[in-house]
Amino acid sequence: MINILKHRKMNKKGVFFTILAIALLSLFLVSYTISSFAQNREGVNKRIKTMNAFVSSLEEDIPRKLYIAGYRTLFVIEEDVIKNGTYIANINSTFSQAFFTGVINAKDYTVPDEFGQPGMLFGAIFSDIEEKINEKANALNIDVNFTNPNVSISQDDPWHVRVSLKSNLIIKDRGNLALWNKSAEYYVYIPIGNFEDPIYTINTNAKVVNKFVRNTNPLPLSTVALLDHAENSYYINHTDAPNFLQRLEGDLSANPNGIESLVNTHELSNQGITPIEKCVIDYIYFSGSSPSTYIPTGAPDWVKIEDSQEHKDIYGGA
Repeated sequence: MINILKHRKMNKKGVFFTILAIALLSLFLVSYTISSFAQNREGVNKRIKTMNAFVSSLEEDIPRKLYIAGYRTLFVIEEDVIKNGTYIANINSTFSQAFFTGVINAKDYTVPDEFGQPGMLFGAIFSDIEEKINEKANALNIDVNFTNPNVSISQDDPWHVRVSLKSNLIIKDRGNLALWNKSAEYYVYIPIGNFEDPIYTINTNAKVVNKFVRNTNPLPLSTVALLDHAENSYYINHTDAPNFLQRLEGDLSANPNGIESLVNTHELSNQGITPIEKCVIDYIYFSGSSPSTYIPTGAPDWVKIEDSQEHKDIYGGA
């Protein structure tokens, strides 16, 4: 009887220690699970922060790269116009083709020239932008994909060209912890001040080159400002005039963001070009149009301006 009681007491102690062991083991497993979850969550949070930082830097980096590529593409297009002496048939499609392929009028501007120098669009087309972005992404185990990219060029102000890049942008962590998938548009404004006016270049056989220098004097121009304006063929905004992109196409029609200069006929004479006795406003002078003219008060007799109230408000009356 005593042995039975002792055995029962020992069984109770065994059950107690077993339950205690199970409880401690369960507590350990729960603690381990919570700790592992916390560590995993901390790792995920760190990864998401890294991804967010990368995306944030990408939002700043893409416009910078777009500006460089857009500027160089525009420069090459203008060089092509000057070299061939012909206008661009469609500036938007030409710009898009050059931006994505580096090719203009069947010439590849990404390959070395005859002297072995790198092409002017080497490293500056869209695939180069993608490659440079993914070089940074690879170091962070991130993949960046642009799908359905589209680029366009336009003007919504007289003195800058707007380059816009639209694309679906997929940014993915290689560990499948985070994914960004969005439609994005990036745009930059490129000033036209460093470019040459193609209607001067083509109509003078490249003998007279005129850059888009803006005249910031108040209107109407004073006699002194008018003389400076005419002699240097500076530009002002005028809605009867074509904008920069139209000039690349040889389109001289009116545009709200149009700009005009006065053709210095003395400069033409100096280059052996016989001046035409007509209005010297550039888009009129280099066209078949020949409206009636007047000479502003105090201006030399070669400064013939279209006889309209809009132009008298700019250049002064007779």
